[in-house]
Amino acid sequence: MSEDQKQKPGFWTPENLRQLAVFLVLILAFRWTVASPYQVPTASMEPTIKVGDRLLAYKLAYDFKVPFTDYTLISWADPKRGDIIVFKYPKEPDIDYVKRIVGLPGDKIRVENNILYINGQAQERIDHDNDRSILNDIHDNPDIKTLSVEKLGDLDHWVIQDKGNNALFSLSMKYPSDGGEYTVPQESYFCMGDNRDNSTDSRSWGQVPREYVKGKALFVMWSAFTADDGFWPKIRWNRFGHGLR
Repeated sequence: MSEDQKQKPGFWTPENLRQLAVFLVLILAFRWTVASPYQVPTASMEPTIKVGDRLLAYKLAYDFKVPFTDYTLISWADPKRGDIIVFKYPKEPDIDYVKRIVGLPGDKIRVENNILYINGQAQERIDHDNDRSILNDIHDNPDIKTLSVEKLGDLDHWVIQDKGNNALFSLSMKYPSDGGEYTVPQESYFCMGDNRDNSTDSRSWGQVPREYVKGKALFVMWSAFTADDGFWPKIRWNRFGHGLR
């Protein structure tokens, strides 16, 4: 029998399986320590992050964790005010949340008449109802929302709020013992959603410990949504590669 007539080895050879296993481990390690995609199922960060966005979280933004563990090998930066972070939900650490940091360790936070105060300083808001195009395809009832730009230091970002005085999350209701003001513990962060009246966040379940922070949301990889009166999903082409801030 000639060499050409001999049966060639199939794909599922021990060597191929070994190489496939190594490849899969490398992919998982990359997702654990470097970058990972996340799907956004809720409206809590609209209109900055919209329902149906698939964002990329950069896990080397602040530190390096040993693959497949939560052990931090080395840290080189701390999260900053205004960063959009992916973190383990403090009440159920197996669930990941995405919110914006508004309070740093030691900050005094309060919300009064829907205005955010940090260390006694009201964070300026600029009305943007003259151009509401960013709300055209959001999930959470855009017709009942006001649109503003909030300034957090040097960062300008979107904020939407229910029209009227529906202060759903009032710190004075959550922390009556300290007069409505909350001091962020050390090694922790106070996070809020940009959709202020439709976000369960630090106003209701407290601070995010530093070790729970998994990475920083960088940009939207791609996005699709289904309208309330539709069946087929629509692609948001303008969201591909959209930077988050």
